[in-house]
Amino acid sequence: MKALGSRPLAVLAACACIFQFGTVSAQDRVCPGPALAAVLPTEPDRSGAPIYVDAQRFSATAGGPAQAHGGVLLQRADQRLETETLEYNPENRTLNLPVPLIYQDARVEIQADNAQYAFDEDSGFFSGVNYQFVGATAHGTAAEVRVENRVRSYLVDPEFTTCPGDDPEWLLSAGEVEFRHDEGYAIARHAKLEFMDIPILYAPWFTFPIDDRRKSGFLYPEASIANDNGVEVGIPYYWNIAPNQDATLTPRYFTDRGAMLTGEYRLLTRRTRGTLEFDYLPSDKTTNELRYQYKLRHRARLGTKWRSSISINRVSDDQYFQDFGVSLSETARQFLRSSAGLAGSGRYWTFSLSADDFQVIDEAVTERQEPYRRLPRVRFEIERPFGFSGLDFSLASEAVYFDRPVGITGARADLYPRLGWNMERYWGFFRTGAGYRYTAYGLDRQGLPGDESPDRGTAIVSLDSGLFFEREQGQGLMQTLEPRVFYLWVPYRDQTDLPDFDTSEFTFGYSQLFHTNRFTSADRQSNANQITLAVSTRSLNTNSGQERWSLGVGQIFYFDELKVSLNNRTPDPVDASPFIGEFSWFPFSRFSGRVAAQWNWDDQKVDVWTLGMDYNSGSIGRMGFEYRFRRDRLDQVDLRYLWPINERWTVLSRVKYALDERELLEAQAGLEYESCCWGLRLIGRRYLKNRDGDARDAIYLELRLKGLGDFGREPPPLFYDEAE
Repeated sequence: MKALGSRPLAVLAACACIFQFGTVSAQDRVCPGPALAAVLPTEPDRSGAPIYVDAQRFSATAGGPAQAHGGVLLQRADQRLETETLEYNPENRTLNLPVPLIYQDARVEIQADNAQYAFDEDSGFFSGVNYQFVGATAHGTAAEVRVENRVRSYLVDPEFTTCPGDDPEWLLSAGEVEFRHDEGYAIARHAKLEFMDIPILYAPWFTFPIDDRRKSGFLYPEASIANDNGVEVGIPYYWNIAPNQDATLTPRYFTDRGAMLTGEYRLLTRRTRGTLEFDYLPSDKTTNELRYQYKLRHRARLGTKWRSSISINRVSDDQYFQDFGVSLSETARQFLRSSAGLAGSGRYWTFSLSADDFQVIDEAVTERQEPYRRLPRVRFEIERPFGFSGLDFSLASEAVYFDRPVGITGARADLYPRLGWNMERYWGFFRTGAGYRYTAYGLDRQGLPGDESPDRGTAIVSLDSGLFFEREQGQGLMQTLEPRVFYLWVPYRDQTDLPDFDTSEFTFGYSQLFHTNRFTSADRQSNANQITLAVSTRSLNTNSGQERWSLGVGQIFYFDELKVSLNNRTPDPVDASPFIGEFSWFPFSRFSGRVAAQWNWDDQKVDVWTLGMDYNSGSIGRMGFEYRFRRDRLDQVDLRYLWPINERWTVLSRVKYALDERELLEAQAGLEYESCCWGLRLIGRRYLKNRDGDARDAIYLELRLKGLGDFGREPPPLFYDEAE
């Protein structure tokens, strides 16, 4: 039998959405399985779906109410309503459910003592409500639910939790919750949050969003403790300024430092994107000084080919990151870079105009070691192929003015035109190129002796060739063998009179086997008469293309001595570069390993040694280990561990240790407790904050109420691939 209409089920569906205080994930491994059916992948399309009514008895009188009695069942798509008595009055278009009812759909089950709905007023009420989300333990009660004009809804004495059972470990309750569906938010009055029967939060009045629309308001508080800053407490406030603008302002208080205001502002338009982050401490109780930091980022698309960018970084003093930084990488920074630029690109060309400045924040950096400001820097590049002949022409050009209070300043122009020929085949490749690099200067030597207009010009010729071999290994695996030969010729030019504005020597690695210069930037061009012999091999899954393992080895052999250097120091005579080998291993999806080494034949020693392993079992646990060695510079181990003790407890730790200096760089140790509806994380952390060996000790405590939110300060990431 066809139903009277679709409104009653629609209202119950709307009522179901009312109780969604937070998004609840699927059951954890320690939680009991849900008593209801599994959540459907997507909510069915109910529009136009017929509604069917089954009952043991139907009765109706002319102009009077229609009734259904005994095992009444209404169904539409995934919606299902069960009750014993249903009345419909056509005179005032009112649906009455005077006895207990059960409503179910793909997301929720609702039980109510009785309900009534008026079609003309588009309003109704449900009394004695209990609800349970499908596929999760989220549930709650309400003394009464009222729906008015589908714009306003009210819950009287509602309760909500994600803990199973009748005695939940945490419970959110309120005197009344008013839902303003047209505006996308709700108002809770006399709200109280209890944890382990202890009230931990009370709010006489607050608002929260009920859909994807953003809403201004306070977020959950943050807290941590450190040996040099004391207890830190922060209460973030989210400000929804406009559809394309928002900000988060966080008043913080450090017991040993004072009150600080932290903020983040975001702007997004069709053509621009910008952020502003800042910290402001008007009076540090420890130093009695103003402390601040700000970071501005802005990018704009000016057309189909042009874009602009601005980046500004500043701090109040050299010690800021040592006092307020949260990681070893922050406290080890030597300077902050600010820049602004304009860039464009076409089919064969790219252009950029930029300027940058640096704020030195490391006391160990002297004035003569400070980086130069580039005011401005202009770059223009061309990559132009000639049809299908394999010939191509390229041009890399740059003009820069370098400025600094101390030392030589001036302008530098660098031009590098190049003609190349490439042949690419399935069995291999052959690439050759010849170019001429010319660099000229206009210098202000600040009274120092030397040429004010030095220049350098040199030819650069390279030959690069490689072959591809492959063989089937069976079981869907294929192995490749890829030998490669690279020859480079660059005649020697005396460059002792040239300044060093922004040039350094590359850290030698596998990619440097095929590079045309040992130095960054244009102040130095290394001489070369050398050949690189390298070979790589890989094992691949032919179905997925995933690597099982890969190995690459190579070495440079020098026919002429290396003569070009920085600081006018003659390089040590060598016949060959260190021998480089890199090996990666992926035996299965959860484990990966990598080994890299550089062997110095002349000294009969290892120059570089890297060993790394990662195991990630997904939902169970994760481990990581890395050893890094660079002769006379670095000797460190880094161990990270996250693993469950049992179904509820997990231990985590990290140790980063410098073997050469016998010094602990960073250490973390903590415990996590996880139940069906809440989790607790307690972490102790110690890390170096400066070169003097001073360390920061901090404690992080985070309480997570599933389906509601997190309280406390989130600790820094444990693994490298986690977001900073």
